[in-house]
Amino acid sequence: MSRSLLNGFIGVLLVVIAGCGFQLRGAVPLPDSLKLMYVQGINLQQGLGLTLKRALKQNGIQVVDDYEKDSALLTILENRSERRVLSVGNNAKVSEYELYSMLKFKVTDGQGKLLVAPQQFEAIRDYQFDQTQVLSSDGEEAILREQLNQQLVDSILRRLSAVK
Repeated sequence: MSRSLLNGFIGVLLVVIAGCGFQLRGAVPLPDSLKLMYVQGINLQQGLGLTLKRALKQNGIQVVDDYEKDSALLTILENRSERRVLSVGNNAKVSEYELYSMLKFKVTDGQGKLLVAPQQFEAIRDYQFDQTQVLSSDGEEAILREQLNQQLVDSILRRLSAVK
C-alpha cells in the first residue's frame, strides 16, 4: 500500500513540475553577432576570467586569443572584489565577513558599434568566521568567491542574450 502511494505521489509531483514549465538551466540563446568574441581587461586563465571563458564556450561562443576584425569585443572596464568586516564579537574579533564583487563591462561588434552599453553587476555573500576554524573558513570563502564569480558570469550571459 505505501509503495503504491509513494509511486502515485512521485507521479503527481512530476506532472506538476512539468506543468509549471520547469526546465533545467541550459545554454543561453545568443545572437550570431556574438559567436566569435575577444575578451579584454581580465585574465582568462584564472578566477572570474576563467569562469567567464568557460561559460561563453558552453554557450557556443568561440573565445579567440587575439583580436580579429569580425569578432565581438567584450571589454571588462572594472573588476573589483573585497572582503569587508560585517560584525565583530564581544571579544573584539571578527565574527562575520561580507564578500563583495563588482564587474563593469561593455560589448562592441567587429565594426566598433556599441552592442551593450557599459553595465555594472554586483554580487554579495556573507559568512561566519570562526577563529578556531581558520582553514575551514578559508575554504568557505573560496567556495563563496566561486559562487560570486558564477553569479556575475550568469548576469553577463543574460545581458548578452538580450542583444539584438
